[in-house]
Amino acid sequence: MPLNSLDYGKNLAHKGQGNLWVRNTTGWNAVNKELSPSAPTGSLCTAQAWLRTSETLTDGYMSVRQTNSDGSVGNVIKELKLGASPVNSDNKNYNFYTFDFYRPVSNSILFYVGLWGNNKDSWIQIDDVAISCRTPY
Repeated sequence: MPLNSLDYGKNLAHKGQGNLWVRNTTGWNAVNKELSPSAPTGSLCTAQAWLRTSETLTDGYMSVRQTNSDGSVGNVIKELKLGASPVNSDNKNYNFYTFDFYRPVSNSILFYVGLWGNNKDSWIQIDDVAISCRTPY
């Protein structure tokens, strides 16, 4: 059964009080956020997040996708494949992930972090997400 939730006040966050998480043994599970257009088409944007993953994770993703005019999810704009994170005791074992992408459409985009279960209990904790765009002129 896929699980995703919000931890608050459990001392599991990278910083602050809360973090999101996804977990699954088989199948897909993700958290996502639709971002309305606040920058014009062609803007260079940056996606950033602090992630902590289980040692069993083999097929996780941090991605930005188009949303189509009918509201359905479209093509992947950019994504990072995630696996087990290295130990990072200075940051509660969270690691910093970032990528740049160009905003190709004027409608909204979807940012998500998710995983495919690999027949082992796998999870990703997500914290301190930031998406920023610079105008092309």
